[in-house]
Amino acid sequence: MMGQLGAKLKRARLDQGFSLEELQQRTKIQKHYLEGIEAGNYSAIPGAFYVRAFIKRYAQAVGLNGDALLAEHESELPEEQATAPPADHFARRSEPKKRSSGPMPEAMPKILVALFIVFILLVIWYFYLLSTSGNGVEPADEGGGGVEYEAPAEQEREEQPDSAPEDAPEEEQAAEPEEAPKEASAELALEGVSGETTTYLFTGPTDKQLDFTATGDSWVSVISDDGAELLSLARVFGAGETETLDVSDETSVFMRIGDYAMLTIELNGEQVPYEQERKPQNIIIRFDDAE
Repeated sequence: MMGQLGAKLKRARLDQGFSLEELQQRTKIQKHYLEGIEAGNYSAIPGAFYVRAFIKRYAQAVGLNGDALLAEHESELPEEQATAPPADHFARRSEPKKRSSGPMPEAMPKILVALFIVFILLVIWYFYLLSTSGNGVEPADEGGGGVEYEAPAEQEREEQPDSAPEDAPEEEQAAEPEEAPKEASAELALEGVSGETTTYLFTGPTDKQLDFTATGDSWVSVISDDGAELLSLARVFGAGETETLDVSDETSVFMRIGDYAMLTIELNGEQVPYEQERKPQNIIIRFDDAE
């Protein structure tokens, strides 16, 4: 049964000479929503908040005072329920990870290798001095005729300094600096699902961009962490429409989607998956910018 509110709106529309199709173009509200408002059937509209928003936009399009109309027919409207994002989704980004205390821990392996090389060279130098200090002749007998001989073992010691340094370059190769670790890539991680709300945590660069692509009719609203609308109120997408939002300055966003099957959402080129098959449903993305 048509209510008084819907009857007033329909009469004003006919007085203006608008068809439902023409009113849909003026208000960007889908035709079946307009029909539901005129019939007083709000079950197809996702939530009392959007019922009031659509009625107010309808009234303005046909020359009526939307606020006065809503106040006059408050009893015909569904009770308004908060569709704002949960309070805990405004949690600020986590504290940055502590950096290393200084360059000393990274340089310690190089210092140890250098000390080891110095130790090896000192050992080689010691044997070299030991071998050269023994070169000479020794008497066979204190009272004899001064017969001299050379110790054959000394020649073997003299050869050691020539062979040992060949190993030094291999030790020096170990002192080459290690490759710097690769930067962590961006990651979108599922934090949880509660009721009709799915929450993700995005870790990545500070430059962030949301891209919306519609394959059919679907409405969507995007709210920042301070409650500001980032898209026009309950934006209705048609097939083939796209929209891009720069969210680099946001710490989180709250999205309410009418028909998930008709809307693709990407964050920095990565598709945001739908964990639920709900119409409508909410998606929250919290941002933790990588260091």
